[in-house]
Amino acid sequence: MKLKEAKKLFEKGLEKFINKEFESSIVFFESSLKLAPNRSSTLKNLVVSYLSINNLAKAEEHLKSLIINNGKEKDIIPLINKVFRDTDNIRNFIKFINSIKNENINPIFKILKDLSIPKIFENKNEIKVFRENLEKKLDSYINSNFKNEFNIEKEQLNPPIFSLSYDEFNNKKIFTKVVNVFRKIYPQLNYSKKKFRKNSDKIKIGFISQFFSDHTIGKLFKGIIFNLDNNKFDINIFHTQQTNKTGIFNEIINHEKKSNIKNFILPNNFHLGIKTIENNNLDLIFYPDIGMSKELYFYTFLKLAKYQITSWGHPETTGNHTIDYFLSSKLMETKSAQINYSEKLLLSNYLPMYLYKPVIKNKLSDDDLVSENIYSCPQTLVKIHPDFDLIVDKILKQDRKAKIYFMKDTEDLLYKKLLNRFKTTISSDLNRIIFLDRMSVNDYINHCGKSSVLLDPIYFGAGNSFHESMYYGTPTISNPTNYMKSRIVLGGYKQMKIENPPITKTVDEYIYQAVELANNKKKNLEIKKYFRDSAEKYLFENKEFIKELEDILIKIALQ
Repeated sequence: MKLKEAKKLFEKGLEKFINKEFESSIVFFESSLKLAPNRSSTLKNLVVSYLSINNLAKAEEHLKSLIINNGKEKDIIPLINKVFRDTDNIRNFIKFINSIKNENINPIFKILKDLSIPKIFENKNEIKVFRENLEKKLDSYINSNFKNEFNIEKEQLNPPIFSLSYDEFNNKKIFTKVVNVFRKIYPQLNYSKKKFRKNSDKIKIGFISQFFSDHTIGKLFKGIIFNLDNNKFDINIFHTQQTNKTGIFNEIINHEKKSNIKNFILPNNFHLGIKTIENNNLDLIFYPDIGMSKELYFYTFLKLAKYQITSWGHPETTGNHTIDYFLSSKLMETKSAQINYSEKLLLSNYLPMYLYKPVIKNKLSDDDLVSENIYSCPQTLVKIHPDFDLIVDKILKQDRKAKIYFMKDTEDLLYKKLLNRFKTTISSDLNRIIFLDRMSVNDYINHCGKSSVLLDPIYFGAGNSFHESMYYGTPTISNPTNYMKSRIVLGGYKQMKIENPPITKTVDEYIYQAVELANNKKKNLEIKKYFRDSAEKYLFENKEFIKELEDILIKIALQ
């Protein structure tokens, strides 16, 4: 009788949940749980319901009960991600898993804990500690007789590489270790297609990404896809089920009707996705980015074409021997850059992109461009390294009229975490630091135009945002390191043939140039016009790169 009544209460709770009446759903689910303790479906729905009203403590409580009592179930990892990873609560997650003593829980949870890295770090020392601990854990897995083999379909982990990219270190060594560990966790990743049949007429190339949408990847690469010579290349685009169905996505789909481009939506099933790619018998696979998509990260472990190429969509090496080439540019790399890559480095004479000039409504006047002392860092907040806090603090101190703008990420929690850090690292007036809500591309570019200067984050700088900001020519102050991830702005200035660009060698020089440009309105307006004209000539819609890329791809395919 109790179980029957529990199911009735559960059904009522589910009805309320579907209608987004989360507080009511919780009442029914909790009542159901009292009658049928530890029932997994009830616990799962309670976790999500409490998350929906931002009660993390209760969500954690029920998640712990779920793991202790039903820890062998395969679909708990997404809930762990929702409670801890999506909220960037990695420190609590580590404590949480360590507190569970039940030997019956799935050992994948321990691996997940060992490989977890925060998005926003509290300080520089915390970065060091997490990196060192991660490397120790990776070494222990590599050197152990690892006996657990997991199902990549049901127990798919997030690779711990994305957060690592935003610091000042060379990640080639640690990324290689990550690859080696995942090859032990998922032995199915060691499969490679043995025979590759060369296509007789055109070179058959596959572009694979989750981000062929209104995303940096879509903006930088759609022009490449549209402008490759159809007489030389048979072009195939592989999207994922997670690809946002936006304007750029629709452009690529519609392009199929007037060219030889073919589009494929990869199924959620990993192995079926692999078969979809294999069945197309590609000569080349081009991954514009590797590491930003969990699903596609694991695709790259397999050799599904004779030659596989990646590029600067995620501007770091993969550490994976299955990726043969990394396409970068002489404009962004140092002379010794090859040592930073496991792939063979291909260096273009131009930035590896074909970017259409933005179309802007409600265009700003010259008066709008030099109004206030606005400093903007319009980047994802994970790029804001603790060392950058000092720059923010000094600008606020040296320019009493300064306002410094950041952009909120999709999760408000990240901006709140960063703001909390600022409260401990910045002694100046925090009211002059403003976090803007997400906005349309049009409003975003207009905001960049109104800004006096744009502040390039140190260690991992701007990419597409810099190029789009050149619609108005707003100067970006940049302090590059030896790694390409911090040298994209420098590469942009080089392609634009800018004389004496605002590229600095020290933090003090960075701050001085930013403050000077914000306060000298006449000079600022002149620079904006100079940069804008140069971008018009050299940055947007660069057909010379397309010709160069075609030669590179043909050479690789025919070798």
